[in-house]
Amino acid sequence: MINTTEAGLLVSTRKGLLIARSSGGRRDWDWSELQFGGWIIDYAVRDPRNGTIWCAANHWQWGARLHRSDDDGATWSEASTPAFSDGERSLQGVWTIEPGVEDGVLYAGTMPAALFKSSDDGASWHELSALTNHPTNERWEPGAAGLMFHHLGVDQTDPGRIVAAGSATGTYVSYDGGDSWQQRNGGIRADNVPPEMQDVTPCIHSMHAHPRQRGRLWQQGHFGQYRSDDDGEHWIEVGRDLPGEFGFASAIDPNDPDVCYYVPLDFDQARMPRGGALKVFRTSDAGATFRELSDGLPQAGFHQAVYRQALGQDGADPLGLYMGSSGGQLFASIDGGERWTLLRANLAPITAVRAWTMT
Repeated sequence: MINTTEAGLLVSTRKGLLIARSSGGRRDWDWSELQFGGWIIDYAVRDPRNGTIWCAANHWQWGARLHRSDDDGATWSEASTPAFSDGERSLQGVWTIEPGVEDGVLYAGTMPAALFKSSDDGASWHELSALTNHPTNERWEPGAAGLMFHHLGVDQTDPGRIVAAGSATGTYVSYDGGDSWQQRNGGIRADNVPPEMQDVTPCIHSMHAHPRQRGRLWQQGHFGQYRSDDDGEHWIEVGRDLPGEFGFASAIDPNDPDVCYYVPLDFDQARMPRGGALKVFRTSDAGATFRELSDGLPQAGFHQAVYRQALGQDGADPLGLYMGSSGGQLFASIDGGERWTLLRANLAPITAVRAWTMT
């Protein structure tokens, strides 16, 4: 068991960012005032290497902006924002930011679909064009939210290994730091496209590369929940018994590669929990079986969604889970999902939740 002396939360919403701190066993939280009020916060994350908080904000008038704080959110400075150099594409949003291995290295997944790298702690960015120009890119199709790379797995033991997934691009793996990419979509259903295209344009909603088992990937897609043991060369559908193959959010336990959490939703035209009952499902045996975790969650009349980045985990043992809804409710569990409590209500739609602990 990992004793947590301090925990933190970044709650991104469509009206701003909230930061919370706990020094009382993840039960009592101190909340910041709303920051970047009126801006859509697509994503915020804390770099564990140096404590820098990165915030990807968006505004209907001023566009996408990237901000950083080096003092836990007390002050912010506008950082360099990834930009396309071809004059044909314009940045519509930063959907994820992931720390690299080497000092100063960061990666950003964007809309339109591209992956950018910074080698100077966000002072400048360059596009990893080998991914953008992959031979399959002519078949990439935007999903309802657009065309983007929104989940990245950066191997902290191997700087060259990066896994990228997006909507509706599928999954790609690089073993040379982004100079070349291999498509990894075998076994993923894409029931909305002809059979000859199903290995090219599956719509991935969330994806996680496990830090302790190389090759172990977990995924929630438009059509099902999946596990891979070989970096996506083969995908195994694991969620056929869950109440809904559709869904956005998933989360792993970084301490156990056989554990994954899903929040299934009814079919894609509904995009809410089946029967209005919010349920989280956990597998502890690599997808062979699932257990329903709903104690403390609303089990009637819940007609909201949980977006693709809105289920976060804090890495502690027992694992803390934090889940935000499109209706502005934030739920938390500090025992791996066994029991949930409502932390906040009446927020703007929650787009992303990220958490951390320090011992």
